[in-house]
Amino acid sequence: MRVLNVYKWATVGGVERVILNRASAFKEHGLQVSQDVFFFHDSGGLLNFQKFIEKNKLEAFVHIVSEVNEALYDLIITFDTPEIFDLVSDYSKVLVECHSPYKESRVYLKSLPQNIACIASPGETFLRTVVEKDLPAGFKDKLFVLPNFHICDTRHCDLDVGISSNKSSQSAIWSKTPICYIGRMDSMKNTKELLEIFSEIKNKSDDEYFLMLVGDVRPHYMDLKETVRKANIEDRVAYYRPIPYEKVDALLRKIRDHRGLFISPSLGESFGLSALEAMYNGVPVLLSDLDCHKTLIASNEALFYKQGNLREAIAKVCNISDNYDGLSELVQDLALRHNSDAFIDAWKILLLRVGLHKGTSITN
Repeated sequence: MRVLNVYKWATVGGVERVILNRASAFKEHGLQVSQDVFFFHDSGGLLNFQKFIEKNKLEAFVHIVSEVNEALYDLIITFDTPEIFDLVSDYSKVLVECHSPYKESRVYLKSLPQNIACIASPGETFLRTVVEKDLPAGFKDKLFVLPNFHICDTRHCDLDVGISSNKSSQSAIWSKTPICYIGRMDSMKNTKELLEIFSEIKNKSDDEYFLMLVGDVRPHYMDLKETVRKANIEDRVAYYRPIPYEKVDALLRKIRDHRGLFISPSLGESFGLSALEAMYNGVPVLLSDLDCHKTLIASNEALFYKQGNLREAIAKVCNISDNYDGLSELVQDLALRHNSDAFIDAWKILLLRVGLHKGTSITN
């Protein structure tokens, strides 16, 4: 079958990674699903997206198109991009996927055409507590969970992303333990709280950690350099722009090798894909007490803290360091629940639900 994915921006972000992960899963499971992708704007991520396709030999499963021809597709998937309704006429083949925790990005849900195929989200909690509440009456029977997962493969990856101070070293490359955050930095992601947590940690833990931030800072949220200076942590913070998708696993493996951890103080998530990526690579996580975060970690008390409670966060960072090996194994086990098998099973059910019976055959 042939699917069109539509998204407003090509960035190095979660939705783009979801599309690439699905292509990898279709290939791995031998499903004849060809995904086209139409981006309305290139926000700097198009080249990385294409490079990932080429590097992982996914050309038969996903490629970029420059226009929309609805007649070519069995299913059209729009990720929080209502502009697609101006380009197509048959709404019954449109699957709306809501992945955005940002309220302003979900306003379109209130005026969805009644005859769309389905409304999906990556997690049951987000779908029921956020998306369903934003919808008008009449859509309850069209809700569906199409779960996120992570394709983790470091066989052909290295850490040459400008982060290593000793590229030839296969052991320690940092003298301190990394606390990392990977993703967009803005008020929803609550990055300032992470800086506050780290500032307190630096003052109370014999200065054994450094903070690694990877991602873009949203304009007008904060001046990162000035905020770090005021917190007196300039010499303990390393900041990097988004790195290519295929480098993320290699970086996380190196963070695990240094007994580092991943922190997300986010105020809103639809799933928590960055946290899942860390968990797959054996990096213990400390997450804010969102319901979707708790779902990821099976509500394990050692792995979440109450938003705003810096004292609790600091104590749990220390506990993770003290019990590192066991928690590293635990998060890997928890991550395995969110695998491509679960996605493929849900995909097949979705196709039956929307009246499509293609896409489940095995390639030769």
